[in-house]
Amino acid sequence: MSENAGNRIRVILRWIQIKDNKEAAWDDEGEFRFRSRITTGGQSHELKFPETGFWSISDHPRRNKVDKIDKVLFEGDAGDSLVVELFGVELDKLTANDHLEDYRREFTGPVSSWVGRHFPSDEGSTDPENMSDWRVCYDVEMA
Repeated sequence: MSENAGNRIRVILRWIQIKDNKEAAWDDEGEFRFRSRITTGGQSHELKFPETGFWSISDHPRRNKVDKIDKVLFEGDAGDSLVVELFGVELDKLTANDHLEDYRREFTGPVSSWVGRHFPSDEGSTDPENMSDWRVCYDVEMA
C-alpha cells in the first residue's frame, strides 16, 4: 500500500506572470492560453484556461500579471508522486503561435512534503517556478 494512501490533495493555481509576451516591441500585449496536466496515482488530469477566449497580458512590469486566478487544477486522491505541468501559448493570427517554456515539477515522498505555496524565489536563483519567459505560483493543499 502507498505511504500516501487515504490522503486527498488540491492543486490551486494562484497567479501567472509574463516576462516576455512574444510580441514585437510595438505590440504591448499578447493573447495567452494555458493548459495544465496534473498526474498522480497513475492518472493524468488536464484543464485548459481560460475556459473561453484568451488573456491579454503585457510584458510591462505594471501589467504583466494575472493575479487571483485561484483555479483548482486538481482535487483528489494522492498517489506515490505528484507531477505538475503547465503549458502556455501566445496566440498569433498571421504567424505560428509562440510557446512559452514548459513548466514541470515532480514531488515524491510523503504528501506532507508537497504541501505549501510554490512560487518564484522560494528556492533561490534556480527556482523551477521562475522560467525564462514566465513565472507561476500555485498551492498544494490537503483536501
